[in-house]
Amino acid sequence: MDDFLKKWKENRRFRTKIKLISYTLFVLIVAIYAFSLDTGTYSSNLSEKINNNNNTKEKQDNKNIIKIPEEYNYTITINIDDKVYKYIGRKTKERETIQKQIDNKITNYVHQNEQYYIEDMNNIDNYIITNREEVYDVINYNYINLNTINEYLNNSTKDGNQYIVYLKDILLGNESDNYIVIDLNNNIIIIDYTVLMKEFNKSISKYTVNIQIDEITKENNDIKE
Repeated sequence: MDDFLKKWKENRRFRTKIKLISYTLFVLIVAIYAFSLDTGTYSSNLSEKINNNNNTKEKQDNKNIIKIPEEYNYTITINIDDKVYKYIGRKTKERETIQKQIDNKITNYVHQNEQYYIEDMNNIDNYIITNREEVYDVINYNYINLNTINEYLNNSTKDGNQYIVYLKDILLGNESDNYIVIDLNNNIIIIDYTVLMKEFNKSISKYTVNIQIDEITKENNDIKE
């Protein structure tokens, strides 16, 4: 210790060397401390982000995001390229009436007891047995079925009123980052299926579905079936 103090007092180069070593150690200690704080903050933020993402995913799973009334009227408008098709219906506990509009042609159907019937063109009071494929020859029924759409929504990422549904979550074997968009605004559902349909037909340039549902209440129950 005496030798150190003596050198400190008498040797200028020794003092400079000790000061340089001390400064270097100080800077190193400060840097290590700062790095540990940043790492801890980053880990905390990363953990929080992962938890938030997991919570968001949990909120989407196993929920009927579209609340389907027990009885309701609906209008479904389908835009495929430059063609417009419509289904206008009324669904009650006992039966469902369906009107299909293509250009100026209107066809009426009834869905009852798990069977579809088509209106007899020669006698509007008669209905003849048919099948779902004939009724929904314009579009695959799954793409307008509210229960199926809820399944899509359960695999979605929410962004405001819009839900992003990746094709890889609904198409077996698809690994792309392409997606469809479902927009929910109260009782109106707008779905852009264009990207999905291009997987089956590259020539399609537009494929959208607009569904409006209105619950049947005492106030509007006077609408004739």
